[in-house]
Amino acid sequence: MEKSSEILIRSTLHDLANILAGIRGILDLTPPGQPLTQRDRDRMGAVIDEGVATLDRSRHLALDTQFPAGPETWEAWRNGLLEDLEPLAILFRCRFQLELESPGAEDAWPGKLLRSYARAVTRQVVPYAKADVLTIACAAGPEGWRLRWTPVPILPENLAAGDLERPMDIAARWAVRTGGKLGVNLSWADGALQARVPRGTLGQTP
Repeated sequence: MEKSSEILIRSTLHDLANILAGIRGILDLTPPGQPLTQRDRDRMGAVIDEGVATLDRSRHLALDTQFPAGPETWEAWRNGLLEDLEPLAILFRCRFQLELESPGAEDAWPGKLLRSYARAVTRQVVPYAKADVLTIACAAGPEGWRLRWTPVPILPENLAAGDLERPMDIAARWAVRTGGKLGVNLSWADGALQARVPRGTLGQTP
């Protein structure tokens, strides 16, 4: 077995073990014979959704494939990302706020591919943010797209290293690999993490 395949399998199994442990933890805290509370049902659903996302990313990583790049309108892209982030909102007890900072750039957003990147990066960021609201400010222009997460007190280690040969969870692997395919320039300064995606990598025009 190639080393890269072994590392991917180990990461996938590690993440799935954590997901099963999360489900077991919810069940263990439920009194015997009692139904799950609505809060625990929501948490259970969020854990399972994250498990499905892990398997989906792992499959694409193993086959070296990717999600479609769109294009989508801003409204469709925004609503899709908010839906993708709902499990993280439940698990980390925070809200996500998406803002468009470039008037007139409502069209031609890079579909599920950029959403999957944004979701994976957010998964790395949210444990450090420790904020009631995590804002993702978005902009589009002739050069490409920009996403900025605030508040982010540090650059997460997995995103900083960017080395697929080191131990990382599947979300981090997806962020690093997809960011490379998108040509993302990732930077951190003054409590904000910023990703710039050049338009040429997706062959789209404004």
